Amino acid sequence: MSLLMKAVLLERNDPVLAPLIGAVDDAGRERAIEELLDATVRPLVASIMARFRRQERALSVDDCDEISSNVTLKTIARLRGAATHEEQAIAVLENYVATISYNALYDFRRERYPERHRLKKSLRHALHRDPRLALWDAGAGAVAGLKSWEGRGDALASFDVARHDITACMSDSNRPADAMEELLRYAGRPIAFDALVGAVADIWRVRDAIVERNEFPSDPRRDQLADAEQRQYMQMLWQEILELPAGQRAALLLNLRDGGGKNALTLFLLLEVTTVEELAAGIGVSVDTLNEIWEELPLDDLTIAARLGVARQQIINMRKSARARLARRLARFR
Repeated sequence: MSLLMKAVLLERNDPVLAPLIGAVDDAGRERAIEELLDATVRPLVASIMARFRRQERALSVDDCDEISSNVTLKTIARLRGAATHEEQAIAVLENYVATISYNALYDFRRERYPERHRLKKSLRHALHRDPRLALWDAGAGAVAGLKSWEGRGDALASFDVARHDITACMSDSNRPADAMEELLRYAGRPIAFDALVGAVADIWRVRDAIVERNEFPSDPRRDQLADAEQRQYMQMLWQEILELPAGQRAALLLNLRDGGGKNALTLFLLLEVTTVEELAAGIGVSVDTLNEIWEELPLDDLTIAARLGVARQQIINMRKSARARLARRLARFR
């Protein structure tokens, strides 16, 4: 490595990576990486996992160990890249580790506990939209409460309702805002959002059938054929989506769901049909904006309408037109 390249890497990376960048051989780089893991990465990941375990009943010790291992492996790969390639530089190591840890936790819970994930998303949406309710950050995490309580720091870290105290309103899953208002009045003070989600999940009997890894591998030839066919279809679908008028394209993509009701845009990325930059351009937003709203996708019609500055019915009509056109254009695909 030239002295100029080393100087560039030292300038672009977090100063704590200096011993790694300055290592003269592979063995030295691996020692430097191990020191970074012990000094910074593993303690930070452990603290994040501990915090989430306190707040999230659904995460077990084994779950956290699995997530931590994945985060550590990703960090090692990025550190190796940062030591030799400026485009993989890590400006602040702690920020990088925290970001991929939170992303890994979100992805794990969404895939492992889809029903609870949908419940959490629904309650968050109701707290933001209903004028009686509020959701705010209290330092230790998100807190839910009545609008008049917003900003208070005396939230309950855990919350349960005795069975004989559960009312018909609390049990009505079709009226989440009303149910949460009654639960909050019952508590008499703000509640940590994850604790509120847990209480609602218990009352509404929201349960996830956890799908474990299959012990018996499927036929790889069949899987390869299915993957190839799916990728071919998704490539055709993406090209047809790009031909849609801008409004129809945004109305469709911001609400696009897979068979389980989750964000279907992930498939385009996983199958390498398009890139994040192209996906953002297709929707008509910046990459930063797409990253900000990614966890909330798919968006509901009212939210999309507010973003595009049109009426809700227009969003419904545009998406209906888009689907009709796509159905006609893709009818030939077998």
